[in-house]
Amino acid sequence: MSTAELCALDVKGVAEDNAVLFLWATAPMLETAFEVQRAWGFQYKTNVVWDKVKHNFGHYFSVRHEHLLICVRGSCTPDVAQLYDSVQTIERGVHSEKPEEFYKIIETLYTHGQRLELFQRKPRAGWERYGNQTDAA
Repeated sequence: MSTAELCALDVKGVAEDNAVLFLWATAPMLETAFEVQRAWGFQYKTNVVWDKVKHNFGHYFSVRHEHLLICVRGSCTPDVAQLYDSVQTIERGVHSEKPEEFYKIIETLYTHGQRLELFQRKPRAGWERYGNQTDAA
């Protein structure tokens, strides 16, 4: 999808008034990710770096990390006061697949509320899904 198409998704319409957004962004796409999060009505708070251990070819550097931006709409501090390391070293798997550990972190910090994953590839209990690569039931 183009940036304009991503920005046009009706995330504002489906997100609760108090919501948290976890948005993946590769280093070259950080600026675009900030544009998308603002279009969806969220404010950037912080990020986690996923150190993938294995390198990928990039344009300027051999890239082995992604950012998980944490953005909020309204008031949405974690339900559980557990601090995780801001750098998570987890070996990458299949292309574009995010590690299980990140789901566990999100589910630990935010124990209630609706969960929606855009472009989810595999169904996950307790999560709604939307996207063109979902394995719809």
